[in-house]
Amino acid sequence: MSRAGMEFSGNSKPLRALVGGFAFLMIGLSSSVQAEETNIAALSVATPSPAYYLPVARPVQPGEVPLTGVHAVAQRYVAFSSAVDDAFKSKLATPREVRRLLDGLRFSEPQMVAQSWLAHRGLIAAEDPEFREGVRLALARDGAISVLQQLSGKGSFARNLHGADSAVAAVLARVANDNSRLTVLKARFLSTAQEFQTKRWGMIERSTTSDPVDFAAAETGESVGDQLAGALQTFSPISPAQAYASPLMERVLAYGARHIIATSLETDISTTDMAPADRRTTSCLNWAKLNLNQCVAAAHFPSEEAWCTATHAIEDVRACWAMVLPQADR
Repeated sequence: MSRAGMEFSGNSKPLRALVGGFAFLMIGLSSSVQAEETNIAALSVATPSPAYYLPVARPVQPGEVPLTGVHAVAQRYVAFSSAVDDAFKSKLATPREVRRLLDGLRFSEPQMVAQSWLAHRGLIAAEDPEFREGVRLALARDGAISVLQQLSGKGSFARNLHGADSAVAAVLARVANDNSRLTVLKARFLSTAQEFQTKRWGMIERSTTSDPVDFAAAETGESVGDQLAGALQTFSPISPAQAYASPLMERVLAYGARHIIATSLETDISTTDMAPADRRTTSCLNWAKLNLNQCVAAAHFPSEEAWCTATHAIEDVRACWAMVLPQADR
């Protein structure tokens, strides 16, 4: 999606006032980037191959039946996950490549992305043998109509099914793995931002804006990195330090159970009556989107665009989805 095609909200003045600090910010980030890069090798060992990710994201081919049910809802998150995989394969060698990857990581409808994340986690839960057995036991006991009515994503029906604990463990393991992948990817983009600064074209090639860069901020006593971080902290409420929400996992398991039922009965199961995505997650993703739009609009150089990608397209989004993990695993 082109930058012109993205909606832009909010007053950009707070970030424009600090845009001159982007160039010097990369220097201040050196130590933190090096610290994160020391963990890349260890984290990469635990990273599964792209084949582990399901469902496979690709356009519907001629003659194929479009995805329906839970698979259809999950596709927006699948598109984001595919963009992450694409970024992992890239060498991030040119500004054009960074911009291409940024376009893939951006999204315009946070609520739908949040719902899609729940559905995709539900597909992970549906792969758990114990949970599949629990859903089938409930079908035999109560009947499909009764079970589906209770699989709304509200209450605690899905969490009380046999095998629910096993499915939750599988989901959390996958979330933790994705969290590690995004942490690694953020460090790579930050390293790219620093690498671009060492190139002459990294500080000459401009993006669509032509406003002059103000370097005055670098002359103050407070570091530019501290100034920018402080401004963004007051602008955005994003924080990974939120308690694990059981109602969110009820939605995940409800999606998983509906997928199991649809597969068992070989029929489509509607998801239109499912409870909406968690408001905190939707709000978090919305702030991530707005912060990214603000950052890119204020950026002038390739190094700044790479920094925006690392900080908002990756890190902010990672923090939103890491909220379900225990504090020690975030």
